[in-house]
Amino acid sequence: MKRKVDELLPSFSLLNQENQMVKKIDIPEKINIESVEYETNRLSDGGIKILLSLTHAELKMREMANNKAIMVKARNAYISEIKKEIIKSKSGIDLSTLLSD
Repeated sequence: MKRKVDELLPSFSLLNQENQMVKKIDIPEKINIESVEYETNRLSDGGIKILLSLTHAELKMREMANNKAIMVKARNAYISEIKKEIIKSKSGIDLSTLLSD
């Protein structure tokens, strides 16, 4: 049985997969930390708050990694475009018209 936690939520907001803020999250029955399994129903309210903070930190790290991937992709696209502009200005040939279908 999963435990519903709402009154223990810290002041930050969490996002679900659809990027909607949620005020309730399900606490799993067990968590695994450093290869040791713990039952969450044995955690105190303070322990639940710490678990929620850990969950928040992990979600933010995942969000930041996703944002970094987007920025790297954008940077690479800009680098590609600037290379094309440099070649165009030096040679007078527009590579984008040569390479497009």
